[in-house]
Amino acid sequence: MINAKIKKIFQNARKEALKQKVQANISYHNEKSHLMRIGNNSVSLNTSENLTRLDINVTIGKKHGSHTQMGEISSSKYVIEALKIAIDKAKNSLDLDFTPLKEVIEDNFAQDEQYDKKLENLDPAFKMESYKKIIETVGQQYNYSGSWSSGSTEHFFMTTENENSAYHIVTDQLFNIVLKHPDKKWELSSTQTGWKKSDFKAAKTIKEFQKLLPVYEGHKGFKVKPGKYTVVLGSAAIAEVMEMALWTGFYGRTYEEKRAWTSKNKAGDKILGKNITLTDDPANPDTFGFSFDMSGKKRMKFALCKDGILKGIMYDTQTAAMYKKKPTGHDIGGSSIVVGAGEGDKSLLKAVKELGTVLYIPALHYINLPNASKGIFTGSSRFNAVLIKNGKVVSPIFSSRITDNFQSVFGNVKLISSESVSFNGSNTYDRRNPVAMSVPTYMVCEKVKITDCADSF
Repeated sequence: MINAKIKKIFQNARKEALKQKVQANISYHNEKSHLMRIGNNSVSLNTSENLTRLDINVTIGKKHGSHTQMGEISSSKYVIEALKIAIDKAKNSLDLDFTPLKEVIEDNFAQDEQYDKKLENLDPAFKMESYKKIIETVGQQYNYSGSWSSGSTEHFFMTTENENSAYHIVTDQLFNIVLKHPDKKWELSSTQTGWKKSDFKAAKTIKEFQKLLPVYEGHKGFKVKPGKYTVVLGSAAIAEVMEMALWTGFYGRTYEEKRAWTSKNKAGDKILGKNITLTDDPANPDTFGFSFDMSGKKRMKFALCKDGILKGIMYDTQTAAMYKKKPTGHDIGGSSIVVGAGEGDKSLLKAVKELGTVLYIPALHYINLPNASKGIFTGSSRFNAVLIKNGKVVSPIFSSRITDNFQSVFGNVKLISSESVSFNGSNTYDRRNPVAMSVPTYMVCEKVKITDCADSF
């Protein structure tokens, strides 16, 4: 639970804000982070951080001011001085063109079910030994690089609207390793995630590499001619493309500004294939779930798309105020998106046995949006991509570029795996804010446009 001293300090700051007759949100963010990188088969970076941030947002009528500072929260004076800075910023700001909504913490929240002290305090030696085991077992003749981020994130905040408070602590890790052939230049990749130390298994990565190496070592790359293909997207590719589809289609600001690929639609319209269901579900264990958002609203299961039908758009508090909509609990750094599983065999090869030739693309690289309002995306295969014929892996494929639109790719899905996994989408270059998506292990999409293929991997 939150340190009793910090809670008391925040209560005192809240009283001061009430005395000053302003609306305030006073927030604490603490992260304990460790990052290890490897390059050329050895550790190239081993660093740790323990950072505390104080965020204060103040509203006076239609004026708004915010202030952030880093450092130990040691006294009421420290926070009250920061509060006064935020108040001054608000007083000297221009009026907003809308009336901000009050931030009411709807309950006393205290959430720690995804916290593992062993992962929070993970010994860097464990990471080093795990990398060493993988490299020595799979083969030191290859070149290895990768990164492994782990740690904990703690949030606590109060507002002036009531005496409730909200607390959340979570641990997370994101392991990655890339195997590269020194001469042929093809690359294999393995990732693992989870909220506890035991979620990581070196044997899992070793098995993945040992299964793929004979395919890459024993066959030349296949060059895909431009055209439309049956493409099997792996879990990473599904998550990467779906994340872009969500940001450009299901968030209130872009939707209301007519910049979203869904802006021409309304709730009840068919926008994707009938076997596509998208939900924001903070209770799903594959995600790092918040039971509340940072305005104090209780987060519930929220339907975005059901059986291809548009169900809901996500509105943060500010956007809701701007467009006179109801906030949906999305004042949060990352939602808990669940892409619904299907009825496909857990074995990918068994699932596609009767489909003839298919391209298996586990992940996409250099993914981008040539036209967000039309839902057009592009990205290239890079790691672990293979050609499959009649349920058998034939050869690796050269770097192949998909350029298509969300509605076409997710509107022609023939088969979805019955098994789901967690995909970690956390940003390790900003403040720690764990985000994960629950996605099927594969999705068979028909008539996908391959617009270019390189002469190499």
